[in-house]
Amino acid sequence: MEKLVVAGPRRLARSLLAELQHAGVVHIDPLRPAELGEFRLSPQEESELRRWEAIVSGVDRTLAVLGVTPVASVPFPGTLEEAEAQIRPWVERAEVLGRERAALEEELQSIQLFGAAAQALAGLTYGIDQSPRFGVVPFLVGKPEELLPVRSALDSALQDRYLLESAPMDKQVAAVVVVMRRDLEAARSALSRLGLAELRFPGAFANLPVTQVARRMREREKIAPEELAGVLEEVAKLGRESLTSLQALLTRARDEVLRYKTASDLAAGKYGVALMGWVPQDAKPKVEEALSKLRDQIVYTFEPVDEHHEADQVPVTLKNPAWAKPFELLHGFLNTPKYGSYDPTINIALFFPLFFGIVVGDIGMALLFGYLAWFFGNRAKQGQSVLIPLVGFNIAPAVSRDISKVLTWMAVSAGIWGFLYGEFFGTLAEHLGIFYPNDGHHSGLFPILLNRLEAAETSTLLIVVCLLLGILQLFYAFGLRAYMGYKHHSASHMWEGIGYLAGLIGIVAYAYTFLTGAGAPLTTFILVAGLAVFVVAMFQVARSLGAIMGYLVMPIELLTKGGQILSYIRIYAVGLAGAVLYKLANDAGFAMAEQLGFIGGLIGFAVGAIMFALITLITIMGHVLQPIRLLWIEFGNNYGFFDEVGRAYRPFKSVRDQ
Repeated sequence: MEKLVVAGPRRLARSLLAELQHAGVVHIDPLRPAELGEFRLSPQEESELRRWEAIVSGVDRTLAVLGVTPVASVPFPGTLEEAEAQIRPWVERAEVLGRERAALEEELQSIQLFGAAAQALAGLTYGIDQSPRFGVVPFLVGKPEELLPVRSALDSALQDRYLLESAPMDKQVAAVVVVMRRDLEAARSALSRLGLAELRFPGAFANLPVTQVARRMREREKIAPEELAGVLEEVAKLGRESLTSLQALLTRARDEVLRYKTASDLAAGKYGVALMGWVPQDAKPKVEEALSKLRDQIVYTFEPVDEHHEADQVPVTLKNPAWAKPFELLHGFLNTPKYGSYDPTINIALFFPLFFGIVVGDIGMALLFGYLAWFFGNRAKQGQSVLIPLVGFNIAPAVSRDISKVLTWMAVSAGIWGFLYGEFFGTLAEHLGIFYPNDGHHSGLFPILLNRLEAAETSTLLIVVCLLLGILQLFYAFGLRAYMGYKHHSASHMWEGIGYLAGLIGIVAYAYTFLTGAGAPLTTFILVAGLAVFVVAMFQVARSLGAIMGYLVMPIELLTKGGQILSYIRIYAVGLAGAVLYKLANDAGFAMAEQLGFIGGLIGFAVGAIMFALITLITIMGHVLQPIRLLWIEFGNNYGFFDEVGRAYRPFKSVRDQ
């Protein structure tokens, strides 16, 4: 990353921003030197900004009526006046159609909700609700028995000056109280004390007598759908006429608004302006090409970044190989690495699928994740978003593409480990003779190379593999912490990394001898040397952060770090627990088939499938979260991923490139 500084005449401010926006690679920061003030728009520019914002608002409202998601396209090439002239009739027409459609949809919804009640109530009033002398209070209750307290309340309030009639409906009872108009409020109060309210019809049916509501609903039930179909045809016609132009207008208007608003980041004097931004080194040619169009009227310079003093200000763009880049999703939402620090993407790309495969280890689950990978990838190719119903979250096509690639690696790893474990939807393939225990007493197509369900035979090997992965991860994390501390001249971080790394090496060497009884002289030397380095590091940290931090916290933390290595055993334990549950599901199904024959087979299949689905729903979240948690917490915390926050690289560019 390099710093870009540009200066030029004030009259070229918008042209400069237009060229940089076209280049699309400069992250612009506010420039506030003491000698210059903030760039402010002229009254004419303020007016133009509001007019472009009005165009954005108008296009958004029109697209909402058309039911179309805004998509950036080639921008409209004309002037502001031409844009306003072109969009005005479309916006006006869309507003009219939108109001008509909303009114008709509301009317049809009211008929659907209240039509039956209106017909039943109208049959009880016999037109009395239109009399100038009498008043009618319509209401609904759930059961006929609920009318008994209503009659008692009306007797108490009105004696015999009322008439109560009712008629059953599908799930409710329609009822009306007929009174003299002077007794209307007393009747309503009596109902209100029982928690009953007068039924009031919404929208166009409000304030109409019940008889007229029923008649109008019957008429509109036939006519309104035809009117709505006509309006929808007009909306579709408007879309065919205007959609391409609306997308172009929206792209141009949003670009213009963005340029006007970004102008406030410039510094300005009476006659000149200055701009500061950040450019990735490999994008410099694009900037130079863009600025060459103003070469004789502006000056600019690129400056190398001072990593030690400017790291907090420099935006970060992650550079990873294509196969690893999708895994940026798994840490990007937590934190952006500070400029000059460590990017954990490749480590996550290597170890997350591996951990996931060890945990899941099932060919059937691999096929399921493979299908999900295909689904997300296919939607991305079609340019369609993916809606997650339970949370209402909408995943953009670009994100779906990355999710598809991550899921593909997960599926491949789960399939490989599933073949080693001999698992296909649990022990289904073993029951069918596809996999068989390699013990000399069974036969089938493929021997089970690593049967994790036989814990007595394989648990030691798998636990050791998990511990070795934990040792590798934590050694790497503390080595990184020491290196980054040295690189950034942070003595405390450097010595923390050295101390914990040396201490863990000593503890691991001691644990190896304790458990195996081998290598005692060498491992004893490693233990003593590691603890000696740890003590030296502890004193160095104490000098930097204070005696309590160094002398008290670090020894306790060293034991905690050793425990974090043990936490990697969860990769084996969580996977084994899921495998046992899947085995139970298969055993239950096949046991029914053996005892009850063909019918039992059908029942067993259904029971096994239901159990498998429930087990998957219960365990799948843990199977995904446990591996990534180890990379976030045990690895990320120990090298300092969460210690410092970086700034994401947000280049100033056209909306069609975003």
